[in-house]
Amino acid sequence: MQLNRVAIVVGGTGACGGYEAGALSVLVPRLRAAGYEPRVYVGAGAGAIIATLFVASTHLPPADQARQVLNLWRTISVSEVYRSPLLTLPPVAAQVIGQFVRLPGVRLTGVLDTAPLRRKVQQAIDMQGLRDNVADKGLTLAVVTTSGNDDRTVVFVDREDGVPVPAADDERPLDYVAAQMQLDHVLASCAIPILFPPVRVCKPSGGPGWYLDGRLRLYAPLKPALALDADALVVVATHPMRDTTTTPQAGGLAPDVDDVLIEFADSIFAGRMVEDLRTLDKINALLAEDELVATATGRLRKKIPYVFVGPAHSQTLARLALEILHRKPRYSGALVQRVRQLELRMMAHALEGDGPRRGGLVSYLYFDREFIQASIELGQRDANALLNGVPTNEVPWRVS
Repeated sequence: MQLNRVAIVVGGTGACGGYEAGALSVLVPRLRAAGYEPRVYVGAGAGAIIATLFVASTHLPPADQARQVLNLWRTISVSEVYRSPLLTLPPVAAQVIGQFVRLPGVRLTGVLDTAPLRRKVQQAIDMQGLRDNVADKGLTLAVVTTSGNDDRTVVFVDREDGVPVPAADDERPLDYVAAQMQLDHVLASCAIPILFPPVRVCKPSGGPGWYLDGRLRLYAPLKPALALDADALVVVATHPMRDTTTTPQAGGLAPDVDDVLIEFADSIFAGRMVEDLRTLDKINALLAEDELVATATGRLRKKIPYVFVGPAHSQTLARLALEILHRKPRYSGALVQRVRQLELRMMAHALEGDGPRRGGLVSYLYFDREFIQASIELGQRDANALLNGVPTNEVPWRVS
């Protein structure tokens, strides 16, 4: 199968990003071994970090590229994501009070201080390598954000000089902005609403704006990948493409806050991913084998083959997080690190819930190295299961 523009599409939620990093550590080397050099990387949420790391390391051999991406997730800890809430609680409380009494200039924009995450990501991403790979290898990096000014999805696109970005899509609504990717673009895509503060980004043309998590409107951003002329998709997500299992509430109890928040998040994030993939299936089914359709840019293409990797159940990572949370704790490191680990466990127990979706919030925020390592291994197992029995020079593309 002749495919010239394979796109890697990755969404992610907080600590669950380890699963996607693990899956792609298997899939990207297999693609390159089979002769498919991914040309487009699209990321939202934690997936923005993963996509950027892959672009910045494309010049490396496949095994080294995967190892570099995994290294970030294997070494990250809660201390490198946000400061202790015990330290930030006083200023947060002051902001709440100030906003309540309408003090000029006082606003609460996020509960947690993510300055440590900025330092960690800055150390991990080789920005010069990213610049060189975009220019020399003709790669495209797209990072999905949500504008805090007008709630539109904004996709910042870094590609070869002179290549225009797609036109705005007002049905979504979605805008494409050409940009030389910077750390702020990546961190803005990871800014989980309420928990993480929005990030100020200056557009190449126009004034600065505030941006946050790109998954509010596009969980797995298939639309941008297709608009960027991808002719095949590799999609990795922390939810299954189809989940027919149910987990009824025992005893008819009212859903708790944990249940409601996770159901809300799933309907926004996972539901749209499934909808996009099913729409792609329908379009592929309507096209004859050699029929061509015109893209928004006028480029002709045939059916869009894709590969999808996700866990078996929407609650798989939540259950994994709870399993590790309930094991005997193993604290390590200096005293400050041990205190943060204890604090993380206490927070996780507080967010655990007791409904059918229990553990969902825990999996998003449980930046525990044991959980992240287990998530990486699960992603690797699911990717290897997809490739099981497939010759090493082939990829199991599907069109429906």
